[in-house]
Amino acid sequence: MLPSPSIKLPLYGAMKGTPSALVVGCCMVGTFVFYSAAPASAQDLLYPFDLSTSLSLRGGYEMKDGEGQNFFEAIPSISATRADEDWTLSGSASATIDKYQAENGGVRGVNLDGAVEYQLSRQTSFDAAVSYSLDLPRLNNDDLPDDVAEAPLSQDFGARATLAHQFNKTALEGRVGIARSQTGPTKLDDDSLVDNSDQNSWAFSAGGRASREITPIVSVFYDGEVSRSIYDQASAVLSAKRDGWTFDNRIGVSAAFKDRLSGEISVGQLRRTYDDASLDNVLTTSYGAAITYQLGNSASLEVNAGTALSPATIPGEPIKITDNLSIGFSQQINDRVGYSLSTEFGREHYQGSDRTAGQFGIGLEATYLINSYATAYAGYSYEVSEDSVDGGSRTNAIEAGLRFTRP
Repeated sequence: MLPSPSIKLPLYGAMKGTPSALVVGCCMVGTFVFYSAAPASAQDLLYPFDLSTSLSLRGGYEMKDGEGQNFFEAIPSISATRADEDWTLSGSASATIDKYQAENGGVRGVNLDGAVEYQLSRQTSFDAAVSYSLDLPRLNNDDLPDDVAEAPLSQDFGARATLAHQFNKTALEGRVGIARSQTGPTKLDDDSLVDNSDQNSWAFSAGGRASREITPIVSVFYDGEVSRSIYDQASAVLSAKRDGWTFDNRIGVSAAFKDRLSGEISVGQLRRTYDDASLDNVLTTSYGAAITYQLGNSASLEVNAGTALSPATIPGEPIKITDNLSIGFSQQINDRVGYSLSTEFGREHYQGSDRTAGQFGIGLEATYLINSYATAYAGYSYEVSEDSVDGGSRTNAIEAGLRFTRP
């Protein structure tokens, strides 16, 4: 069982208006010690793993709905990889430490990942992965009440395994997974607590893919997955437990044209059923895309799209349907200078009501390679969200920073 989600992250205070210079100072000192000391000592400790460390520092100014604040963020990370003839073992860890003007500074999130890949034969492979994350949302998060004093800490754990086999021009893949999600209480300005235990859940999944090569470039596939969600207790808003099944079926086409074009597109159906008869089942069309197009030797275009189901955050609705589309373009102008452009579209809707919400965002970032260990960057982003009931919000942000890497 995971630790209680009510346990606070060290070095973090999320209440408004609390002095935090000492906290941020301790975080920055700890980050510096991590980055400067880890490469030498950890490499000896973890031999024969290949060790890589990095540190990203960024600061800027954010304006949301007419209210502005400056911010600072540091992201230290470390990864280790060991490869043999038939297998590869890898792991990584990272933390996000930030300070926003209207909030205390400290650890905002932690991510831990591990994976193993094993080539059982020339035609058969096995891989497995585990992940664990801690996240503390910002106080101005749209899903939190306006009078929030301390945001809820969420924990997520996941594990998956995949077995794949190649039969000449036909490929088969089977996969299983397990996930656990926990959310702690929300503290309001009047010191009262909002219990979020009804959001805690387990999820178990099993699925597979069958693909057939039509030409050396194009393949067709079918992908299916069934998952079971079990909640700790009934929803306080719905007065019913949201236990149920999710069925995801898709057919699609994948392509790989030399080193120029690769990816896949798919369309299918998402279906969600509930054990409790008082909750309406959900049925929607799903879309998926993951395409990379290489424009010459220095530029690339990426397109990603998908449909997902997630627990709703509005009264009376058990599930939220989200459609997303993202487009990114990047180019390396010369050995030192590069830039990237990105845009994202999102739509949220519900099975049982006419309420909808939409999001749109654009971003621009320029990078400059200082040397083999350091890169400078600066960027601008704009985000707009609209809700048919709650209205909308607009956010502008400018930022600049440095990324340090040490392989």
